[in-house]
Amino acid sequence: MNQPNFFIVGAPKCGTTALSEYLRGHPRVFVSQPKEPHYFSSDFDYYYAPGQWRLEHYLRLFDDAGEEHLAVGEASVWYLYSREAAAGIRAFDADARLIVMVRNPVDMVPSLHSQMSYMLDETEPDAEAAWRLQESRREGVGVPESCRVPEFLQYGDAAKLGEQTRRLLEVVPREQVKIIVFDDLKRDAGAVYAEALAFLDVPDDGRREFAPVNQNKTHRARWLATLTQRPPRPLVAAASGVKRGLRLERLGVLDRVRERNRVVARRPDISPEFRRELAAYFRDDVEELGEIVGRDLSAWTEVE
Repeated sequence: MNQPNFFIVGAPKCGTTALSEYLRGHPRVFVSQPKEPHYFSSDFDYYYAPGQWRLEHYLRLFDDAGEEHLAVGEASVWYLYSREAAAGIRAFDADARLIVMVRNPVDMVPSLHSQMSYMLDETEPDAEAAWRLQESRREGVGVPESCRVPEFLQYGDAAKLGEQTRRLLEVVPREQVKIIVFDDLKRDAGAVYAEALAFLDVPDDGRREFAPVNQNKTHRARWLATLTQRPPRPLVAAASGVKRGLRLERLGVLDRVRERNRVVARRPDISPEFRRELAAYFRDDVEELGEIVGRDLSAWTEVE
């Protein structure tokens, strides 16, 4: 039975989608579809959590991997944030290789807020206002009904990548972990791609084109996004009946509606005051991350 031997474990909004898609295009690499099964983050009630499916179901994601694939993997971005995923992966395959992608948390917070808004888990449109809601939401107050995992709205915890990486390295040997800085991916995606292939013991395929992936998105109409991404249960049941009767499942109607309702848009800038607040909040964690990667990252939190 095929099974994964590498994992891109996060963090969200740090280039994981881009890297996984670049790797997916390599003839000797297999990446699951969906790329984020989140099977091992059992402490989160995620929509692909093991409470909803068994190991044999998870492994079916890799059925199409063949002997030609030297690296077989997936990219669940919340594994790094999870307190259980690293141990679960280690128990599953003690030799598995893990790729960690990190980013300046001052930039990650508003980017993650934008993504959570796009996914309809976040209903507060302003990043700073959402940041101020963290404490009340931690107590269960003001969590949107549409939010699938309330922990994902704890932006301060989610972006403490130094703490999370240190915790992972307490479980997984350092030589089995590759840490990639998002700034490097933006500056030279080809070099980062080549490093990832070398880490996975996969030969270079000569790829030289690296188009942007997973740019900041928003909806043309939020009501339409709600209808297509989180439809009411009665509507789902009715639609299922129509599909069975008319065989519309092959038409991909909802996918086309979602695509047309999606627009790439520049994320609003946060205020200088809020940027300074985030820089102060994450300064110690950034220092810890810098020590782990052996690199001075202090510029991330040097805000005028």
